[in-house]
Amino acid sequence: MPKNFPRTGKKTRPKTAVKGKRFLCAKCRKRSPKPVKTPAPWYCLNCLKERAALTP
Repeated sequence: MPKNFPRTGKKTRPKTAVKGKRFLCAKCRKRSPKPVKTPAPWYCLNCLKERAALTP
């Protein structure tokens, strides 16, 4: 993998978070407390609980 990821000018939605970047929640846009290394979209704990409650 490349050492430094492009941080600007990307037209498509990223599959993974930029190295060392904090992600915004896909629903409420709240920033993550720690850098997110998992693929997008990312949900904060509150929205994740809400989402789990809605899906059977």
